[in-house]
Amino acid sequence: MKRDILSEEYYDEVCRVVGDAVIVLAEAGYDTRREALADLLKKTRNERHDADRDEQKVLEHAIRLVKPSQGPV
Repeated sequence: MKRDILSEEYYDEVCRVVGDAVIVLAEAGYDTRREALADLLKKTRNERHDADRDEQKVLEHAIRLVKPSQGPV
């Protein structure tokens, strides 16, 4: 995902969410690779039924940002 797709405000918030997810996983002794991050963010998105539209948008962008690539690197 390119930074110019998101506004500066959303980009900063997406980065904060991803960073928070890494910290939570690392402190709990879990894997912090992309797959684990994407799974945690998806679980959070699915459990946050009360989240407003902006929160959902940030989570969706965070998931796309960390989603593992589908091909060879």
